[in-house]
Amino acid sequence: MTKLPLTKLPLAALSRMALLLLAAAAMLLLAACGGTEKARDFEVLKFDGTPFKLSEQAGSKAVVLNFWYPSCPPCREEMPAFEEAWLELAGEPVEFLALFVPQGFDSELDARNFVAELELTFSFATDRRAQIAGDYGLEFFPVTYFIDRKGRIAASRISRLEADEIVSLVRELNES
Repeated sequence: MTKLPLTKLPLAALSRMALLLLAAAAMLLLAACGGTEKARDFEVLKFDGTPFKLSEQAGSKAVVLNFWYPSCPPCREEMPAFEEAWLELAGEPVEFLALFVPQGFDSELDARNFVAELELTFSFATDRRAQIAGDYGLEFFPVTYFIDRKGRIAASRISRLEADEIVSLVRELNES
């Protein structure tokens, strides 16, 4: 098999390659930065027994939606940062919800014990059967969505977050 140098490829082939590269770059940018797509609605019971429905937050609160599981090292590492951000944002129109997605041997009891051990005070719930994670197309953990008061995904992060980044993103949501 011989390789043609790029300068020898027909113009149509170069144009197709350029379009494919642009499309791929746009998809990566949207995935990394979020966009303005409507967040998929869901309803869960929080660990404290109260119901949470995403669409009921629209108009009044931004939502920080984090997908995690206890044996995920970056998930564990970022929880203190979420707690710090939650405490700093007290009184602002935002709801934090960390959804435990059952993975491997992790159980809801493991998740509840982890929350108690770290004395985390924001809201937690279980994504039973990973239905919500599936609806959001999750492939990696941790993933955090920043949802504005209009119910749109304004940003998403596939990585461990620091408190200052969380606070900054939430304040941007509340300004828009």
